[in-house]
Amino acid sequence: MNNVEFALLVLLSIGFFILIVLSIIVVSLMLSIMKNLKKISQRAENATENVAGIAESISRTIAPLAASGIMGILVKRFTGKGKSKGN
Repeated sequence: MNNVEFALLVLLSIGFFILIVLSIIVVSLMLSIMKNLKKISQRAENATENVAGIAESISRTIAPLAASGIMGILVKRFTGKGKSKGN
């Protein structure tokens, strides 16, 4: 094996080693990014569950009030028309 072949072998080995190290670094960075994305998605899911719970409790509270308001309007409308027809 002459000097040129040996030099090429050394250069290719160093290049291959650098590529392997870089790929390991990239994979570890991607794993950490994926973990962070998972945490963010879990927080977003918890937030939407909280908002849904708040909306549900508000709707449970407002629904009887809205129904009584509608009933009041209907009673006023029908009693008002009944009085005007009788007079």
